Amino acid sequence: CLSMLMLQVLGLPFKQGVGRQVKVNARVRFIEGDMTDEERQDWLSLMDTKNGENDASLKLSWQEKQDWLATLQGICLSSDGFFPYPDSIHIASKHGVQYIVHPGGSVADESVALAADKYGMYLATTGVRLFHH
Repeated sequence: CLSMLMLQVLGLPFKQGVGRQVKVNARVRFIEGDMTDEERQDWLSLMDTKNGENDASLKLSWQEKQDWLATLQGICLSSDGFFPYPDSIHIASKHGVQYIVHPGGSVADESVALAADKYGMYLATTGVRLFHH
């Protein structure tokens, strides 16, 4: 069953013609909710608000976000570049991440692995780096 938040996110009133990836990114920003005033105006320009929605109805409360985050579990996270520091692991732990796949190769791989262990996460190192500078 879909949570109320999920229904709210999936029901955002996008204007006709807004592309799929733009919608994905806009949904992420909606959930995060930490937009600058300028970014918020750009975000609102993607919405079809002629059905009575207003700026206030297109925001999540802090409690709504916390309630939704508390339901996340078993999430997978992958990266085509290594995790250079354990801070990414700490953040991932707040979002229900339990499985991580990355190529490894950072001088901090050991501290990243230790952080994953502390959270009971499974960390798989592929040895294949797809992201190159």
